[in-house]
Amino acid sequence: MSKLFLCSLLGIVFFLVPMHYDDKWTILMGIITDLISAGIGDNMALFTLPLFIVSAGISLVYYLLPHRLAMRLPYARHLIASHWSWVVLSTIGGLVATLLALGVGPDWIIGKDTGVTAYIDVAGAIYLIIGLGCLFLPFLTDYGLLDFVGTLMRPYYRRLFNLPGRSTVDTLASWVGSSSIAVLMTSYQYERGYYTARESAVLATSFSVVSLPFVLLTSQVAGLPNHFFQLYGAMVFICILCAIVVPKLPPLKHIPDEYYPPAGKQLFEEAEGDHSPLTWACKKSYEVASHSPSPMLAFKKGFGSMLDIFIMMMPAAMTIEFLALVVYYHTPVFQILSYPFIFALEAMQVPEARAAAPGMIIGLLDQFVPAIIAGSRDSQLTRFVLAGLSVTQLIFFAETALLIMRSKIPLSVKQLVAIFFIRTLIALPILVAIAHWLF
Repeated sequence: MSKLFLCSLLGIVFFLVPMHYDDKWTILMGIITDLISAGIGDNMALFTLPLFIVSAGISLVYYLLPHRLAMRLPYARHLIASHWSWVVLSTIGGLVATLLALGVGPDWIIGKDTGVTAYIDVAGAIYLIIGLGCLFLPFLTDYGLLDFVGTLMRPYYRRLFNLPGRSTVDTLASWVGSSSIAVLMTSYQYERGYYTARESAVLATSFSVVSLPFVLLTSQVAGLPNHFFQLYGAMVFICILCAIVVPKLPPLKHIPDEYYPPAGKQLFEEAEGDHSPLTWACKKSYEVASHSPSPMLAFKKGFGSMLDIFIMMMPAAMTIEFLALVVYYHTPVFQILSYPFIFALEAMQVPEARAAAPGMIIGLLDQFVPAIIAGSRDSQLTRFVLAGLSVTQLIFFAETALLIMRSKIPLSVKQLVAIFFIRTLIALPILVAIAHWLF
């Protein structure tokens, strides 16, 4: 019983309880992240660049060694790349990080808008958030909290979204924490048999929304600090609408309602016998907590997940962001690809349509770039539309899409791209209508 209350309480306090700190609302994970970031200060490069360089070396060693020998190395299950493309992206990241550390190379590689942004500024923030998230996530998922909340919320979530009640906590962790933490939670629950393939795919692509602090940051970067509440309200409305509509369309509708085969079905939220929903929730949560590992084993498990993301996912993610920034700032590729959107934006009377059009598609690679583009526009209407897309498209390969691909959730690159454009087509006219009303 003590594990149920104390360990779950730690998870709740760390991820879910809003706290007012330094004149802003955040969560304990955010406070600790800010304190560590402040302690590192201008030396963030000394933290991130060695990680990219070491990660490249480790991924090469683990991948090139004979499989039987590599499997004997520490944390082999987490550090052996499933595909050569992960090793290539990680190696590129290590090479660019080396150039940044030495301060040599052309400006399109080591410049402030490209290499520095991807491998130092953005990487530092994500490393801290995901690192702490991985370490403490088992306390939110493994000690009965999800079983308690899920049993009580089952009727409402089933009726509205056709999802288990325990997914309420995934959604809440995303809204107050970060979308990456929600994807990790969803993947973890799928592999343990609590979500079907369809449910995990829907949650990862439609419910892993950006957090409140990120929306606030987006509004500031986009030059709309006085319209935060309007932007947040638009995001809430669009994300709920997409969560209802998108799962009913291909490709999500075609994903089977089957549990992960090695785990089988482990979800039993329906009350049995004479139990009320509350007593059944208490019973199921106590059963889970009584069979849960010790806190030290939970930290060890979280450390393995952290290594997987630090060594395999993050170098690939930041390399994708780096390449996106290079292509955007130094080539006309995105301007050419986004040409059809110019006519759509002009038809909807969005100012600066030609300059704003690349923001329609570049969010597929990194969700923060549309907000950066918005900040350079003169029209507040255009800024609002781009900032709104930044927080509603959700699928981006610099983080969430790669997390999904590293997981067992059965979603391909083609399906993720399709979901991205479906969400964009739903969100864009709504955002334009709201922007015209506001401005």
